[in-house]
Amino acid sequence: MKPSTLLTLTATAASTTSAFTLPFKFRRDTVSTDASNNPNRRLLHSPPTNTVGIAGGHIKATSGINNRPPSLRAGAYLPYHPPASTPDQPTQNQDMIQSVTGTVVIPSINMPVSGPTAGNSAGEYSASIWVGIDGASATDNFITSIPNCNPLSQSLRAGVDIFWDGTLGGQQTPYVWTQWYPAEHAKGFLDFKASPGDELRFTVSTGPHGNSGGSVMVENFGPPQSPKGVDGKVKIPIATGSLIWKDMPGLCSAQGSWIIEDFPLQERPELPSALGNFTDVRFGEMGVATWLGGNFTGEEVLGKDKLKMLEIYDQGQGGTLAKCKTEGGGEKGGVVCRRVVEA
Repeated sequence: MKPSTLLTLTATAASTTSAFTLPFKFRRDTVSTDASNNPNRRLLHSPPTNTVGIAGGHIKATSGINNRPPSLRAGAYLPYHPPASTPDQPTQNQDMIQSVTGTVVIPSINMPVSGPTAGNSAGEYSASIWVGIDGASATDNFITSIPNCNPLSQSLRAGVDIFWDGTLGGQQTPYVWTQWYPAEHAKGFLDFKASPGDELRFTVSTGPHGNSGGSVMVENFGPPQSPKGVDGKVKIPIATGSLIWKDMPGLCSAQGSWIIEDFPLQERPELPSALGNFTDVRFGEMGVATWLGGNFTGEEVLGKDKLKMLEIYDQGQGGTLAKCKTEGGGEKGGVVCRRVVEA
């Protein structure tokens, strides 16, 4: 099915070596800026164009200790295997994920202090954090109503990119975006304001069988310690962004995903960006709902052997770069990802 155009988009108030990628130094005369003098930095929200044996050995499919392959994606995902059909419910084996939710506090970012990419004060570092349906892993054997569907090959997601550019004195404004990958490029929300320390909530939904479009809602609640409403319990967003698609290609709708990813810069699509030294990222309020009424939150998401963990590994940048684990329990539980450099 041919993807349609977007229907609505609204919002309210370096050098390289043969071994690894160094932080990319931008030519200052080619960078456009907005009225606040923030550069228009963007990540390419897709894998590096060279994924096997990148020229010069930047990433190799069998690089690392014990031939460990590279992985540019950390975080967690919940694989959903629909139950078998029964005489009373003959179609429940066709159940699919309908929506995924999650919150994250935008972290601060700096240049790494250890590892091969550390200390380039004239370079740029970045990281991307997103919540979505599919797009996390291709390692599970999924039984879906779509034969031979690979959940890694497409996804509906929303996230925030963070950047650090030494030539501008450090941290830049976060960029909040959404994407139906790979049918559409990532789209930013108009006039959506966000800063490090703000709490964002992402809600990503798709149509029946993953192929009739979908929607995304992003809410910014400001700092977590800000007032939560009149009764102290209800969160009041200070900014909201929404996006609706129609007649999009199908998704597997088999994974709920909460991810940190090392995407390439648009200016260098062949390589992952140098991953910044971000403060801890915590995914909270994690939830997954299915079309036939399944609703997974709290321990149903974080429970033992259900949630699958991912970590970023790139030998060229120093080995393991981000590791994640569950923290807390019940509705207050979540997944915390930390920046590391472990050979």
